[in-house]
Amino acid sequence: MNIWDHSTLSVRKFGGIEKDYYEVHKFMDSSKLFYYHVKHRLLLHNLYGIEIAIMKFGDTLKTSDGQTLLIRDITAEHCKEDLSGKVPSLNEWLVESEERIGSMISIPTFKNPELEKFVLLPYQRSGLKSSLIISLSNFGVYLTGEILGQKSAKELQELLHKDQLVENYLKHFQFTKSWQFNPDRKELEWLKNYKEAKENKME
Repeated sequence: MNIWDHSTLSVRKFGGIEKDYYEVHKFMDSSKLFYYHVKHRLLLHNLYGIEIAIMKFGDTLKTSDGQTLLIRDITAEHCKEDLSGKVPSLNEWLVESEERIGSMISIPTFKNPELEKFVLLPYQRSGLKSSLIISLSNFGVYLTGEILGQKSAKELQELLHKDQLVENYLKHFQFTKSWQFNPDRKELEWLKNYKEAKENKME
């Protein structure tokens, strides 16, 4: 699904208009700009990703019709729509790849405690070294900029090796569960019918 599809589904579920949700869904799918493959979902389509979205947008979002919604609920629905109705943890994504991918991770020495805390958060949430592909990579530099600011992002960039690109890690990840690559079929069917009805109405 694309960003607008997710926004349309949010309108159906929560009210408001598509633009109310666009930036949230854009962020959840920002990983696609770093690895244009369905594997990109591993990076933010999980409980950790929901936590990061809350850091970025705050706890709530107010829609154009005056409703106050939890960012948690909007992002959880995004995950469900893309992952066969599931909101997985980092462990569920990566535990089977820990040995293969975790051995590729090099953790630098940090001088900035705030940056270190942020970068190590995936590991603290999962206990898996492989989860650091999210934060110790070019994608991690992007996330750091979004949450801590560009000064911290530049600091992280200088600590990374030039080959610490998220694509170099994700290409070694292997799907083992159908939910990891299958969107919710009921949501796809609803979108199809919605778009057809909209087109017919315009004719």
